[in-house]
Amino acid sequence: MTLFDARHLSWPKTRALAQAGAVALLPVGSTEAHGPHLPLSVDVVIAEEVCRRVAARLSRDCVVFPPVTYALTDFAAPFPGTVTLNADVARQMLTGILTGIVGGGFQTVAVVNHHLEPAHFRVVHDAGKAVKGVVVPDHRRAPTGPLLGHEFMHGGSHAGRYETSLMLAAAPHLVDVAAMKSLPALEIDLPGAIKGGAKNFLECGGADAYFGAPAEATAEEGERLFTLITDATLASIESALS
Repeated sequence: MTLFDARHLSWPKTRALAQAGAVALLPVGSTEAHGPHLPLSVDVVIAEEVCRRVAARLSRDCVVFPPVTYALTDFAAPFPGTVTLNADVARQMLTGILTGIVGGGFQTVAVVNHHLEPAHFRVVHDAGKAVKGVVVPDHRRAPTGPLLGHEFMHGGSHAGRYETSLMLAAAPHLVDVAAMKSLPALEIDLPGAIKGGAKNFLECGGADAYFGAPAEATAEEGERLFTLITDATLASIESALS
């Protein structure tokens, strides 16, 4: 169906769409370092692209709201450009945004999040549970997570093959390909390092704010990943609508 950008709608048009059963989509990302080859906006770009792909396949109109561009992102905090919020502030902000969208008449709101820091995702789930009508798709979970690849499940999926491939598919003009191809693979078990007590990417061994193998990224792989993430997001939304 049709995707409407909330920023360009009048309030009567927004009300009419809500009353007609349109689904509200809220892309959520972060502003944080993603290696020397990707912009600070990676998570936002990917979340917005998922929203576009969901809207193209969902059997209802969708209204995408302006993205949430700041988040709890403590692990990238040592790197310039990263802006992190504490958990309480992030939770209150998301809860307030969702309350406002639902208050405008939308009965189903999907939070399309692509900032995968565990503490942040807990905040997103907490905010979703606090507001009636909100669904929080989570592609980290089975059956989707394992299909996204070994790096996603075990390497942390931060600015490596996984995210770089998604960016090559969604916004190749934002990828510094020369820098990407020059980066050696950094095979570090990021989840394991976090469980072991590391507090930021530097302590995890990521001196350049990336993990995995960005040089192996391709747009074709990005398309495969987007299909899987979109499938999982659609399944969550359709389950909420049924």
